[in-house]
Amino acid sequence: MATSYNITAYQGDYIQLTLNVKNSNGSAINLDGYGVRGQVRASYGSTGVLLDLNPIISGNGSNGIVSININSYISKDLPVNDHVYDIERYPSNILTGNSIKLMQGKFSILPEVTR
Repeated sequence: MATSYNITAYQGDYIQLTLNVKNSNGSAINLDGYGVRGQVRASYGSTGVLLDLNPIISGNGSNGIVSININSYISKDLPVNDHVYDIERYPSNILTGNSIKLMQGKFSILPEVTR
């Protein structure tokens, strides 16, 4: 079910992403009654988290829009490289239901030139 989507950002930039989460038919995935979470790691096997994406559901959950905002003071310390990320949907009542991966892919950090 996860959509593959690669993200590229520069060190030191304010990173603002709006992601439209859709199913295989192209319809928005309803996020009402769910939360979302996401992380960036150096590789799939890495135990350390490079960045907590802190995604939020924007507006009406039924529209399937997830927003991510990363301040420049956080992105300036990210290592230049191709990393991996994913975003999951989980039930607001964590005692019922399962997490489902919504998006995944490469999270590439490029070096900044002007400092």
